[in-house]
Amino acid sequence: MGIMTGELGHWTEMYKLSSMENPGKIIVSMTSYPGRIQNVGMSIFLLLTQQTLPPDEIHLWLAIPQFPNIENDLPVDLRTVIKHPNVFVHWLPENTYVHKRHEIFKIVSPNDCVFLIDDDVKYADDLIETVMKTHQKYPNCIVCYNQYESHTYDGIKIRYHKRLPETKPMACYNRWCGQSMIPAKLYPKHILSKPYQAVRNKTSPISDECWFQPWTVFYDIPIYHLHYDWGCDISNEINKWDGLCRYSHQKDDNGLERRDNWLNAVLRSFPSIMEKYKKLFNYGC
Repeated sequence: MGIMTGELGHWTEMYKLSSMENPGKIIVSMTSYPGRIQNVGMSIFLLLTQQTLPPDEIHLWLAIPQFPNIENDLPVDLRTVIKHPNVFVHWLPENTYVHKRHEIFKIVSPNDCVFLIDDDVKYADDLIETVMKTHQKYPNCIVCYNQYESHTYDGIKIRYHKRLPETKPMACYNRWCGQSMIPAKLYPKHILSKPYQAVRNKTSPISDECWFQPWTVFYDIPIYHLHYDWGCDISNEINKWDGLCRYSHQKDDNGLERRDNWLNAVLRSFPSIMEKYKKLFNYGC
């Protein structure tokens, strides 16, 4: 699939905007599914009451096929907390897994800061405040909450080893982590259009890291990593490794992990991004 020049131009203009000239909202975007929905009420409550800098809005994205009775399928505590005036629930006709939380970029303003939050984790109470202080220092970068692995590959297999922490935001260095704050002005919104979403759902149906990561490379979007780790499980009965992480690390018939194959499928769909991966990271060799 080609990437249209007009889309590049639009993204470039958005990138030039300075969020410090007109600070936007602090917005949390999250999603869930029946296996973990019991944690979401507490997750939202903690974000509203425990953060030293609470978000202006929290948006929860749910799929109607997973909750056919809509709010009646939600736990009682969640039905209570979503009545808060700063909490918004969006019901989607299709389940696109973790990609649902990226729908927020269709409706936010360029100067807003979007926190992608997991539904089963208690974060450090000063997480949002610390991230926003980092954003004030480096307004034109994505801030990941945890140190993440570098762009290192054996053929098409993703290698997992940590690099030394960055001392400043860097593009095409460490990989993008789904637990991150993305300034809305940096998000290439054209990838949310139906043609791109069709490619996304075919190549990386479950992992937003395998889908969005290549775009951070293609557009040279700087990334800065903090060191909060993953946070604590809200429930001892639901471990964070029991969901997408475990599934994505399982091996396919070719001996590679699913996320290896998902990333490769995305790159093969966009030759210009594949060429950049080959040039920068010796990908596929």
